[in-house]
Amino acid sequence: MAKPAPKENRRYVDMWALPGAHPSNVEFMQKLTTAETNQFTTHMDAVGTVSEQNIETDEWKRTHLVGLRTDVWHADKQELNQAVATIKSQRRKQLKQQIKRNGRLNKNQQKKLENSVSTDNIMSIKSGDVEKRRMVLKLFKTSTERVRWCGTIEQITTTEVHNSIGSKRSLLTFAVILPRMSMVTQIQQNHRTFRIPSIYTFGFYHNNRMWNLSLKRHWVSIGADYDLAVDGKPLGEIDGRLCSFGSDSYVDIDSHELSSCTQFVDMITLFSATVGYHKAMRRSLRRRVKAALNGNSHHHLIEDEELRLRHNGRAAA
Repeated sequence: MAKPAPKENRRYVDMWALPGAHPSNVEFMQKLTTAETNQFTTHMDAVGTVSEQNIETDEWKRTHLVGLRTDVWHADKQELNQAVATIKSQRRKQLKQQIKRNGRLNKNQQKKLENSVSTDNIMSIKSGDVEKRRMVLKLFKTSTERVRWCGTIEQITTTEVHNSIGSKRSLLTFAVILPRMSMVTQIQQNHRTFRIPSIYTFGFYHNNRMWNLSLKRHWVSIGADYDLAVDGKPLGEIDGRLCSFGSDSYVDIDSHELSSCTQFVDMITLFSATVGYHKAMRRSLRRRVKAALNGNSHHHLIEDEELRLRHNGRAAA
């Protein structure tokens, strides 16, 4: 029997079932004072840790924290009310411009505006009608004296909606932003006929070459297991743990040119940290798709941060 290729990297991603009650949340906030990055926000909770295994000694060491942007994942009623108020204000301006492009309205025009406002569907929406939930996870190195940002993975809801409408399935999309890398990596769930387990593909640019990668979930597995492949050849796996309170997993990457790239390993680590959120993400995605198909696209709130990821860098200023 052939000896398996040695593992270049082995990490354990420990995602907590009850992050708000976890003692590392206190530690996370204390580390803010030493952070050399603006990636920390006031609306962030620690939701998991990452440990690395020393291949030679088999010893494990906790090296990273995973942070969740709670303001976009758990939007409170006040935030939703503010978002709805902004939508209504913008809509009222649009209705006004339809009557008179510039200047103040006269009495009859004002009456016409109020009639339009009272019958307009957008002006009748409530906070419970809109979908604002979006997943944003950040990885921080904590095993050194100062906290260092290692990457962000975030849900791209705009791409998800049109892909899901076209395929008639809920397909997730992620953008990964990594330090010292000029390119954003997009991880896209694909639709394949008669294949139920998820398949994600992405391209990763490293050493002047674009590598083609895939993450294929197992048909049958105890936890959420994925096979990682590069250019069609095995590269590693994400081994999900069933007997855990959160969505824990081992990340194993075989010896390869990519395994020596820290940003690549951090990206796979970030993806594994999202797995426990996929079910909730698909629920909110279905709400967005339903709203779009019903002509209520304004129910899908899109953040400016997400729109900036779609900006054309070659456009004239």
